[in-house]
Amino acid sequence: MEFMAEHFRKRHPFLGLSVLVLAVVIGIAFSSGIRSAEHGKFPDRAAEIADAIKKNDRIFVDWPKPEFTLVFSGDTDGYLEPCGCAGLDNQKGGMKRRHTFLKQLAADGWNPVALDMGGEVRRTGSQAEMKYRYALRSLIDMGYAVVTFGLKDLQLSSEAILFVLANLDPDNNPLVSANVDLFGMAQPFKIVDAGGKKIGVTAVLGAKARTLLEGNEEIAILDPVESLRDVIPQLEAQNCDLNVLLVHGEPDEATELARQFPVFDLVGTTGGAETPPPRSRPIEGANSYLIETGQKGQYVIALGVYDDPEYPLRYQRVPLDHRFEDSPAMQELLVEYQKELETTTLAGLGLTGIRHPEDSFAGSAACADCHTEATEVFLNTPHAHATETLVNLDPPRQFDPECLSCHVTGWNPQEYFPYESGFVGLKQTPLMTGNGCENCHGPAAAHVAAESGEETLSDEEIESLRAALRMKIVENEGNISGQTPPQVVGAVVNKCLECHDLDNSPDFDFQEYWPQVEHYGKE
Repeated sequence: MEFMAEHFRKRHPFLGLSVLVLAVVIGIAFSSGIRSAEHGKFPDRAAEIADAIKKNDRIFVDWPKPEFTLVFSGDTDGYLEPCGCAGLDNQKGGMKRRHTFLKQLAADGWNPVALDMGGEVRRTGSQAEMKYRYALRSLIDMGYAVVTFGLKDLQLSSEAILFVLANLDPDNNPLVSANVDLFGMAQPFKIVDAGGKKIGVTAVLGAKARTLLEGNEEIAILDPVESLRDVIPQLEAQNCDLNVLLVHGEPDEATELARQFPVFDLVGTTGGAETPPPRSRPIEGANSYLIETGQKGQYVIALGVYDDPEYPLRYQRVPLDHRFEDSPAMQELLVEYQKELETTTLAGLGLTGIRHPEDSFAGSAACADCHTEATEVFLNTPHAHATETLVNLDPPRQFDPECLSCHVTGWNPQEYFPYESGFVGLKQTPLMTGNGCENCHGPAAAHVAAESGEETLSDEEIESLRAALRMKIVENEGNISGQTPPQVVGAVVNKCLECHDLDNSPDFDFQEYWPQVEHYGKE
């Protein structure tokens, strides 16, 4: 450790003992709200900020004003904003909060330098391509100095990527990659000036991700090690005060690159745990510290840089929770995104519906004549009003497939596509609104036809159709681990978890939720 400190001091005397002190200061400075907000700058939001601090701790405790602040992000995974299903007060992340955080840093004179390690989307297809375009626009509008490419970003169609990149302002293009040659649109490295210092930044796509992209002849992805060997002499010639490597890959890859190339003072990486660690860690055998950002854009990492030999670097994991107000600029962009989804239509997104392997959907109203008591329970649950919830959001979300999948009837909840007899639109398929009976019990058109006499079937066939729709809760069924006796994850819980997953319903407890919707078969 002393050697690392001495090495760092020789290269960057303005930072003094930064490598040595970083590990110490992390423990002092870490806590988890922006300081100005916590100190009463926004009295009208005092209760909201206090609640966020209670849930996620204070941040920037006892920090003096830095010369500049490096802000690391990555693996947004398509979460331009939190889902909201569990209540925004219970969820972290989103571009609106991130922008507010960066604006507050700038307003306080903390000179933020924002660096993103890619991973803006997590799926492929037309909506993901649209989302990548809006994600990149968001980062540019926020003033990001550097953005690199992620694995999922590069798995989008080449035509879609080219369309996005071709429309970038060449004078405001933050894309950097040493080993991804994407139509010549990215720089191999970038020099950023902040606080009177020069920061050299380069980025690579990790070797494992590169392997997964083999066969794409339209994108040249070079070996990250060889690419860095080519770039580093150019970077060193700039005589920067601080050198940063961004790795879209996994922490072990980033760690190995840091050991191979000790020129880098800080190495950021994606691919770690969902929640980033509360402190950075020194990379053994290197002169670097590893910065992990977590997943889904729930956190950013702020690294304050000081012209202070005693405490030159301070680290803060920042939860993007409801202590940060929504940015109006990002809200406008998300409204535009939702309007584009509306004008594109489901068909324009390639979502024309496929046949369900079991049956067609009839709609919950078809169940009401026979299952009166169960219907009465259903109508008094949020499930019955799930589509209405989307319509009443700001902006409305009833044209967003990623929201529709759990808020209407007749969609695949995890793959975000409709079945051909499922919901298409409020006017076209009004009987398929709400998270209806068939989303749990299965499509029931054949059962309805048989019971109504529309189809003439044998008693055995009728009973078979009934049996296919029955769901039975097993003894002590539940989804909470570590209980005594152990809870049993049965078919009913698994069906619930298709929508009540960790992203959308992190506090879901079947044994707590089931009594709120409890119902049984025909009276």
